[in-house]
Amino acid sequence: MFKKTCELLAQKKISVFFIESTSAGYLSYQFSLSPFSGDILIGSLVCYDLKVKEKVLKISPNLIKKYSAESIQVTEEMIKKEKKIFKSDIYISCTGLLKNGGSESKQKPVGTFFYCIDYKNKTYIFKKIYHGYPTKKLKKLLKDICCNIVKIINKKDIQNK
Repeated sequence: MFKKTCELLAQKKISVFFIESTSAGYLSYQFSLSPFSGDILIGSLVCYDLKVKEKVLKISPNLIKKYSAESIQVTEEMIKKEKKIFKSDIYISCTGLLKNGGSESKQKPVGTFFYCIDYKNKTYIFKKIYHGYPTKKLKKLLKDICCNIVKIINKKDIQNK
């Protein structure tokens, strides 16, 4: 699915920019390995630490305090802030709980990921729960994001969560 996604983006001349928290650059790194990277990848910003979200992206500390850094609300806000700083056709933001030590709870266990994909000024919101080692979770995240990019570009029905 990854190769198909990169090829589709290149064929349609669609650029992508990532803003990553829990994935810490994994998504943009994978896209950089594609033979199409020079045509599709604009870049990325890793905002693993709260200070980057607050100081660089100007995300309100109150929003983070209210919902947590690993929340759909913060992930969606990251897209809004990203669009003001960087120029791309698709924007992707991601937060979540790759391992212990975040805001995990019964409702939001370790392995919970939130990501948003913005294309043509429409933001699609996703929540997924993955199990396994961190690298396995990140591979599943990449696969799901790629599947949804293809669906969004091809205007297929997407289940926003």
